[in-house]
Amino acid sequence: MVRKVGLHIVFCLLSVACFSQNLISYVTTSTNEAYIGQPIHLTVSVYSETWFTSGIDLGNIQVDGALTVYFRSVSNSRTFSGKNYAGVNFYYNVFPTKQGEITIPSLSIHVESPKPGGYKGIKRIVKTKPKTIQVKDVPLGYSLNNWLVSNSLSINQKWSIPLKDIKVGDVVQRTISRSASGTVSEFIPATTWDSIPGVSIYPKRPSVNTHKSKTAVSATRSETVSYLFEKEGDVMIPSIEFVYWNPSSKRFYRKQIDSIMVSVKPNADLTMLASIKKSLQDEVVEEAEAEDKPFLILGLTPKVFVEYLISGLLLLFVLFKLLKYTLAVYQRKHTVYLKSEAYAFSQVKKTLRHKNYYGFISTSHIWINKLDPDFESLQDLEEHPSFQKTKEIIGDINDKAFNNQVKNLNYSQLLTHLISDRKAFLKYQKTKVNAATKNKKWLNPTATD
Repeated sequence: MVRKVGLHIVFCLLSVACFSQNLISYVTTSTNEAYIGQPIHLTVSVYSETWFTSGIDLGNIQVDGALTVYFRSVSNSRTFSGKNYAGVNFYYNVFPTKQGEITIPSLSIHVESPKPGGYKGIKRIVKTKPKTIQVKDVPLGYSLNNWLVSNSLSINQKWSIPLKDIKVGDVVQRTISRSASGTVSEFIPATTWDSIPGVSIYPKRPSVNTHKSKTAVSATRSETVSYLFEKEGDVMIPSIEFVYWNPSSKRFYRKQIDSIMVSVKPNADLTMLASIKKSLQDEVVEEAEAEDKPFLILGLTPKVFVEYLISGLLLLFVLFKLLKYTLAVYQRKHTVYLKSEAYAFSQVKKTLRHKNYYGFISTSHIWINKLDPDFESLQDLEEHPSFQKTKEIIGDINDKAFNNQVKNLNYSQLLTHLISDRKAFLKYQKTKVNAATKNKKWLNPTATD
């Protein structure tokens, strides 16, 4: 018996293993070792022995200690153990941000694929194995402040005015733009602006952008600085050197903006120099405060705003459901009310308040029948003991109506008697019903064996 159970378990495990073999997933990287900021080409591959009946969406991948950029997915085929598999490759770039180890985590991939020989897609989850990459610190002699990994670097410089005719008090804006391929904007270091005797320097907030295509990524960084020339004479604007490391050639490259000699001419009117300097300082402070100030939506942080928005939408949904339910209940009750004796009596009262004799005659017939199905006319109503007061006033009204004295009818007195007598009649009916219920005999049969 034990042997049979063991064989059954083995066959079950073999069948599961064979079925699991029709799906293959793995992760490959272009290198197992990289510098900070060096792009690592990551490929996530998923293959099926049959085909995929629905699309696969991995989205972007979160890697601790790195930035990831998703490019595209490509369908292809590959042979495993002599069998042809259909698959999809997902291409990414991973940019390490710190020294040490980073790990591409195990990825859970949702797929839908039929068994071999079948046609109906089965939803399954396949997982890849985690992969560890060693990240090296920047080489000696370099720091993260000037470290850049890029396939190429282009530099463009622009001045707001020509430097041939500069005088004391002039403000000149200098813009340096860099474009680097194979990296993202977070890795382009800030330009170091050297101090210059006789010149005040006021940097502005840089403009950075990352550009991505289906196969490549690049970034730009544009920085503007304002030079305020405060003294006359020759001023040397020093050269600026940019260094980058090319991962393809594994070489360092240097690009330099040459120094410039500026002859600053005297200015007879220096009264505006202090105000210009104050204005430039205020601009720097405002930009710094704007940069430090958190992004707010209607005075709230994005997280709090989203929480309030979700709470508000949930509240609106609950109110909508409650209003819908309340309206449905109201409509049902209102429909019942329109068919009730109370509504019919309200129509009678309305005709009496408007002194409408013929309207009263018409509505009273409807009301009387709802008050008691045995009543068919005002005469039946008058014969009931509860409506003695009403009987007298109705008789008087009928006589006057017969003699064409409708205008002299005492409608208010009739309304008062009707309300009073109706209340007495309803009380009489309730007492009658209670008495009948009390005197009713109930049968309580008991079961016998």
